[in-house]
Amino acid sequence: MFRLLIAAALALCGGAAAAQAPPADCPPDRACATNLTAAEVFAAADRYIGAGRLDDAETLLRGLTGDGQADIRAEARFRLARLRESRGDRDSAVALLKALLDEQPNAQPVRLELARLLALAGDESGARRELRRAGAAGLPEDVARAVDRFAAALRSSRPFGGSFEIALAPDSNINRATARETVDTVIAPLYLDDDARARSGLGVAIAGQAFARVDLSDTTSWLTRLSGSANLYGASRFNDIIATVATGPEIRAGRTRWRPAAIASKRWFGGRLYANSYGASLNVLKPLDPRSQIEIEATALKSRYPLVPAQNGTLYDLNIAYDRAITPRFSTRIGARFDRQTAAMSALASTSGAIELLAARSFGKQLLFVQGSVSRLGSDARLGLFPKTRRDTRWDVTGGIVLRQFSYKGLSPLLRVTRSVNDSTVGLYAFKRTRFEFALSREF
Repeated sequence: MFRLLIAAALALCGGAAAAQAPPADCPPDRACATNLTAAEVFAAADRYIGAGRLDDAETLLRGLTGDGQADIRAEARFRLARLRESRGDRDSAVALLKALLDEQPNAQPVRLELARLLALAGDESGARRELRRAGAAGLPEDVARAVDRFAAALRSSRPFGGSFEIALAPDSNINRATARETVDTVIAPLYLDDDARARSGLGVAIAGQAFARVDLSDTTSWLTRLSGSANLYGASRFNDIIATVATGPEIRAGRTRWRPAAIASKRWFGGRLYANSYGASLNVLKPLDPRSQIEIEATALKSRYPLVPAQNGTLYDLNIAYDRAITPRFSTRIGARFDRQTAAMSALASTSGAIELLAARSFGKQLLFVQGSVSRLGSDARLGLFPKTRRDTRWDVTGGIVLRQFSYKGLSPLLRVTRSVNDSTVGLYAFKRTRFEFALSREF
């Protein structure tokens, strides 16, 4: 049904291939003409496809992707994407459609075709993003209804996949520590050694995730996800490594997707086990209209800290995020988070909340994004050594750019900078941090 929708939308928009009829005296088994118009080249490519000469058709269409007229380039890319898909090269087809949309972001039939290919490739979140962008530009009522039905039925059927990112990361404060030489206590000023104060360094940041999915029925799959991250430095005592596994059913009920999961996680700091955590989560995703969706995730994790048993407790976390495409090139997200951390020692228990904002705008093949958040944290009681109960206000601002024009074999370069400031009534927790990341990322 969705392919028919795309075809109908394309027919409404028209195409370069309909401009002229092909020359009638050129047989399909050989090239016999020069100085052809674009319409004649498209027609010749069609004849090659009909004759099974796909390589010759590709050659013609590739030549037109560099044409000086934007409409001809767009038509050539779209036809070449269709041809690549028919030959099983879906990744190349997706890349061609993205290049087309970089130049013509309001080509909604193309965006819908891209959503269809992403869905077939198992990229459900990417498909939903393109549908929201298409909705932001407006769709005819009958097309919008068909797209809405497609969105309601959308689910990833890809059995395996994942993503990874590796970055070189200069950091002004790798241990997120105060820059002060002393902090006030109820007894006397406490002098801090070098490891307890802010340390700058050059690190390597690695993050990745992988998933495996087994279909149980038309509406239910079993999904297992592995994720990990590592911040590695020359001073290994500051290395921070986290590994997490989550597994559970993925259920589609009407327009809503449900993901309950069991979770287990380990964290190592400085080469020593820092925390063992296990618990459960529930993720709910629901499209609200053609432009927007809401995602809610609740998590409960019981944690044990071998080095600091007084921290043993349970984390209760609730995240709510609202995504909206303003235009085909500009999208936003607003989120709210609430955390409750219990602990064996009441002074280490805390309650926190945060508001987060994200805006992303594409310019041709570049994607610019800005993200900001503000959070508040309060401890249940005062640590005996310090004169005040801990109360923190933290600000984080991140800006970055994805340079897709330099992508190679699916690897996209990413430049990102983050500034963090944490004000605290307990000087030990007050810090400032600036972190740069020069990264390569890829989905597979």
